[in-house]
Amino acid sequence: MTCVNAVMFRRVWRGTNETVLAYSESEALAYRVRQEDVDPADPFVVDPDHALWQCGGEFLDVAGQLLELPPAPEHSTFDR
Repeated sequence: MTCVNAVMFRRVWRGTNETVLAYSESEALAYRVRQEDVDPADPFVVDPDHALWQCGGEFLDVAGQLLELPPAPEHSTFDR
């Protein structure tokens, strides 16, 4: 049995799920997937075939890159 201590930041916006998993200051994973492709029971597993974007590295770097992404196709900030 293993135990993973991490902090998860998650944003769901118009059908898109954006998640940052921070294991430490120097180790983090960020990804963007469609909401229907998320398994809420296991946020630590991301199917590469479903990921719209993903990145690993230092927490501030990956979180910043995720926040700087343009809206996902067909998910404009200003559309209803």
